[in-house]
Amino acid sequence: MHKFSSKEIRKQNYIVLTIVILLLAVGLLVHEYFNYSLKPVSTSNSRVVKVTIPKNSTDQQVSRILKQHQLVRSRYVFYYYLQTHKTHGVKAGTFNLRRNQSIPEMVVHLQESRRAKN
Repeated sequence: MHKFSSKEIRKQNYIVLTIVILLLAVGLLVHEYFNYSLKPVSTSNSRVVKVTIPKNSTDQQVSRILKQHQLVRSRYVFYYYLQTHKTHGVKAGTFNLRRNQSIPEMVVHLQESRRAKN
């Protein structure tokens, strides 16, 4: 059986430590990007944007629609947020949304049927 020298052990420890640091750095970057993407696209632009969500739209389709209207920074973050925070399905209809709304605020509007104007 091969016995590792102290030099080989130090090299392996260095490699493992480097991998752990890289994984932590990537995790922090992803976390920061996610938090940044949840924020409003524009805090100063309160212009109303009319968005129509067709009946039987999937969450992915809704995320694409909002991205096309420049209401979200990332359709993937919106979709993920919707999947993890959905209390009701997204309602069909026409919604008045603003660019200064965060993703959590938009999700609340999109899940309340009384906000939709059919």
